[in-house]
Amino acid sequence: MNIKEAVVSVLKNWNNFSGRACRSEFWYFYLSFNLIIILLGIVDLFFLLNFTGPISFLFDIIYITFQFVIIIPYTSVTSRRLQDRGISGWWQLSYLTIIGVFVIFILLMLPAKEDENKWGRNPLLGQ
Repeated sequence: MNIKEAVVSVLKNWNNFSGRACRSEFWYFYLSFNLIIILLGIVDLFFLLNFTGPISFLFDIIYITFQFVIIIPYTSVTSRRLQDRGISGWWQLSYLTIIGVFVIFILLMLPAKEDENKWGRNPLLGQ
């Protein structure tokens, strides 16, 4: 799966919290999401430092809106990635603890545990 396919897949399945997502789908989406956030942050900072008034405020709104809009697809693909590993997507609640952030990050890097589990067949094996 390439980066374009991964982003399209995640955005199409924004409300699908069941099933599985392969590592490439998750990490390509994560990469593109972070690149867009960084780019918007740089542009926002540029407008903040060089302009005042409605232009700077408009970019603040765009920056914050993008982050809010993308949080559900991000949560969805993270849930499916954890399920690919054989772990419930509810483990994301461990983000509320400091150690949980690191645990989830490690779990997201690991390969699928089984060819088939209770969330379905490994997405790399096809249907």
